[in-house]
Amino acid sequence: LDELKEKLLKWVNDRAFHFRRRADNFTGATKVRLSGLGAELNKVTGYEEIDALKRQVVEQEARIETTRQAARTAKVNHDEAVVRRSKSQREVNDLLQRKSSWTDEDVIRFTSLVREDHLLEQEEARAKLAVEEAENAVENEFTELMRSILARYHEEQVWSDKIRSASTYGQLAVLGLNMFVFILAIILVEPWKRKRLAQTFEKKVEELNEEYKEMLGDNMQIIQKQLEDQAVIIAALTAAVA
Repeated sequence: LDELKEKLLKWVNDRAFHFRRRADNFTGATKVRLSGLGAELNKVTGYEEIDALKRQVVEQEARIETTRQAARTAKVNHDEAVVRRSKSQREVNDLLQRKSSWTDEDVIRFTSLVREDHLLEQEEARAKLAVEEAENAVENEFTELMRSILARYHEEQVWSDKIRSASTYGQLAVLGLNMFVFILAIILVEPWKRKRLAQTFEKKVEELNEEYKEMLGDNMQIIQKQLEDQAVIIAALTAAVA
């Protein structure tokens, strides 16, 4: 009887293990389906456009950082050009202050400084123009960044309005579907599961009962044989005593 109970308990545990495993598999498959459903929902509701705008904002932030770096470099170049021209002009002024005592070398140096100052003036003008262009580029990129942010905000608001407008019908549909599934489970699935479980349980009990009967029959035969052997021995002993 203890062996029968042990086999019955083992069968029940096995059935519970298989049920839990099927439940875990169902849960995993459901998560995958819901993930795919979420992607399709984003596509239908237009959330993909919001993702594209998010990427555009990130790219625009990178571009404006690059433009700012270029503007800083242009400002440094302009400052260096101003310093070089100022140094050249100071040297020219020093020469002019002692013009009456110029030597041949001073004349040559003055002529060289005038040409150099002309070149430095052009270089300074180009550097100043580069600074202005870089600053304008930064301003344009910043304006584009603001436009991208506003476009993203607008699309997010539109998407939120769509979701809110559809949420009421969606909640009602989900509620109705849940009720339908619940009623269907009560009417069809649960009775079928109970019936199948009962049939399986009865079949298992019958199999265990047959095994127990066979085991009991074998044991009874062994006991019967032992009793017969003991009867033979007792009869032999009785005959020997008599």
